[in-house]
Amino acid sequence: MSIIAIILIALYITRYRKLPTTIWKPSVAWTRALIYFAFCNIISTITGNLEYMLNQPIATPEQLTNPKWITFCVSCFVFIFIAYWILWAKMTLTFDRKYYIITGFIFGVMWGASIGQLLLSFYHLWNMISIPRWAIYLVSFICMGTWQYFIQDYFWDIYVSPEHDTLRSIKIKTLFSHIPNVAICLLFLVMFENYLIFVIAQTFALIASSIFQKFPAPWAKGKFHAPMTKPGILGFPHGAGYNEKSNSE
Repeated sequence: MSIIAIILIALYITRYRKLPTTIWKPSVAWTRALIYFAFCNIISTITGNLEYMLNQPIATPEQLTNPKWITFCVSCFVFIFIAYWILWAKMTLTFDRKYYIITGFIFGVMWGASIGQLLLSFYHLWNMISIPRWAIYLVSFICMGTWQYFIQDYFWDIYVSPEHDTLRSIKIKTLFSHIPNVAICLLFLVMFENYLIFVIAQTFALIASSIFQKFPAPWAKGKFHAPMTKPGILGFPHGAGYNEKSNSE
């Protein structure tokens, strides 16, 4: 994985690093995303999270006969379906981009599996410390939320995703999709410690995000709407969401 990351970084530096944020190209976005996915998997490996997850059963026989576990597990996926496959999809701009179902699905799987592992790594590290379960939930939630805010706002929604939001949709998705997703799935994780199910849940969510924003295939041609930005912390650009008035000025 480290070798792949080095190759991708070298490719990016030699070919794409001078591309301005006002121009969005699928091949560049895929390269940036793959570098980030490699980073997520490296962190998961270094923290011991990946090995622990792979050595666990998806669910224990006791859990599969436990009505409480079944109800909570099903509830997580029902919520994600409503929050991402319905609400998120409805609130997403596509600017008439073409559907690339197969590559969109593949991208979503890589996206969800990678970010799911990275978020899980926060929990895994806190879970190694002898503190109460409620404290593990609290500090894990804070770490996950903080990481996602900065990565999503200052990297992903500028350098990877094409424009797909407005200021209103960003607020709605944050309040009714992203925050509840982490809160609910993390609670399930703290209660039952099903590492792989947590990652599968995040993958299920991000497959929807990839498909319904019509994320282009790396070979897609044409002009794509680059994300709109505005100055954020320390003047760094962050995702502002599409503003038709500002775009016409």
